[in-house]
Amino acid sequence: MFRDAVGTVHAPAGPAARIVSLVPSITELLFDLGLGPQVVGRTHFCVHPAERLAAVPSVGGTKKVSLRKVTALAPTHAILNVEENTREMADALAGVVPHLIVTFPQAPADNVALYRLIGGVFGREAAADTLVARFEAALAALTAAASARPTRRVLYLIWRDPWMAAGPDT
Repeated sequence: MFRDAVGTVHAPAGPAARIVSLVPSITELLFDLGLGPQVVGRTHFCVHPAERLAAVPSVGGTKKVSLRKVTALAPTHAILNVEENTREMADALAGVVPHLIVTFPQAPADNVALYRLIGGVFGREAAADTLVARFEAALAALTAAASARPTRRVLYLIWRDPWMAAGPDT
């Protein structure tokens, strides 16, 4: 059993899972885990891996999706994020998608649990373990390099309209 960011416990999905990803970074993760053939829908912001996503239909944006399009795809699972997708969207999707997986990584190290959640639910534990090992090695190297440099204050803007920034708590 695997627990998502809102406390929902998910059983393994099995090989017949049909996934709609409403989070661009998770769409990439699904392909990295070898789940590309099971991704049946995405947002128009989900653009990587471009060559493999060309045939995956868009169901809208991260804040507004077409329930008609989602329903037509007959997904078994939709993957959302607390900051990317609205509560109203999640409530509407709950009426047409049997399983909603909600994510909310807030710090780099939270990606370990995210990889294990998605890998576990969709039967890709070994691939998730490989990604975790690579991620942890890269994070350790980055942490070591950062500790050797003087501290600097920066403002890192990640979105406009509305303006959004990456910070210590995001």
